[in-house]
Amino acid sequence: MTALGAPSAVAGRTTPGGEDQRHPRLVVVPSSGGTLPPPHRGPAADHPRRSVLGRLHRLLSAFDHEHPHLTLSDLSRRSGLPLTTTHRMVGELLSLGMLDRDDEDLLCIGVDLWNFGLLAPKTHGLQRVALPFMQDLYSTTGFPVHLGIPDGPQITTVESLRPRGPGNERPRIGQRDPYHVVAVGMALLAFQDPAAQQRYLARLEARQGTGADAAGAVRAALAETRTTGYSVNNNRTFPRVGIGAPILDRQGRPVAAISIVVPEGTTNTPYGLLVRSTARSIQRTALEQHIPLPADAGAGRPRSTATDSGGDHS
Repeated sequence: MTALGAPSAVAGRTTPGGEDQRHPRLVVVPSSGGTLPPPHRGPAADHPRRSVLGRLHRLLSAFDHEHPHLTLSDLSRRSGLPLTTTHRMVGELLSLGMLDRDDEDLLCIGVDLWNFGLLAPKTHGLQRVALPFMQDLYSTTGFPVHLGIPDGPQITTVESLRPRGPGNERPRIGQRDPYHVVAVGMALLAFQDPAAQQRYLARLEARQGTGADAAGAVRAALAETRTTGYSVNNNRTFPRVGIGAPILDRQGRPVAAISIVVPEGTTNTPYGLLVRSTARSIQRTALEQHIPLPADAGAGRPRSTATDSGGDHS
C-alpha cells in the first residue's frame, strides 16, 4: 500500500511526493483506505438552468398555446439551448414519446407527456369535484365558465365550458394569464396573504407603463373583491365582463377559482352571488371528500417562464 509522501508504485518516473511525471494529474489514494472528496465542478454544474433537468424544462417550456408546433431551430432559439444540444435531447424525447411530430414534421408535445400532466393532483381531483357544479352554472346562465389554479405569478386554466361562437375560443385548457388580467386571477389574488399581494403589485408597478396608477387600480379592486367575495374584471379585447370567486382550503388559502363571462352592461351582483355560491359548493364538497387541495406559494413566487398571454378573456 502506498502511503502519502512515499514513492508511487505506478510504473514510470516518480517524484518524492509520489506523482507520476507521465500522468501529472494522477491522485494518490491515502493508505488509510479513505476516499478523497469529489472534484469541485464549479457553480455551473449545480445551476438549475444548466442542469439536465433545467435544460429539459427550458426545452419543454418553449412550447405554449401560441407555439404548439416548432421546428428544431425554433425550439433551439426559444429555449436558448445550442442547436446540437436541442437535437440530441429531441431525439431522446421522441423515442420516449414525450415529443412527437405532426403531419408537417414539426415538433409538438407527445401523448405520453400529456398523460403525465393529467395526474397532477392540483387539477385531477379538483376538476372531478368542480365539473358537475360548473355544468350546473353553465346550464343556468348559458355563459362561459372557467376553472383556474394559481401557478406562481400567473393562473392556469384547467377546465372550461363555453358555447360555440366568436370570442369564446379562449382561454384554452392550460393557458396561463397574469392574475390581474382575468377574473379567476383577481379572485385568487384577493385572498392571497398580504405579503404575496404586495410582491405581485410591486412587480406589476415596475412593469406597467402607467406605474403606480395600474397597481393602485388593482389594489382597489382586490379590496372590493375581499368585501364582496367575488371579483369583477373587464375584458380587454371583447365587450364582456368576467366574474370570479375563490375556492379555499381548510386554512382559508385560495387553491382555485371559478368564473363566468357575461356580456358588458349585465348587472353583476346576481351573477357574482351565483358564482360565489358555486365556488363555495365546490369548496365544501372537496373538503368533505378529502380531495387534496395543495396550497401554492401563489403570486409571490417567481417563475422563470412566466409570460403575459394577453389576457384576452375574462
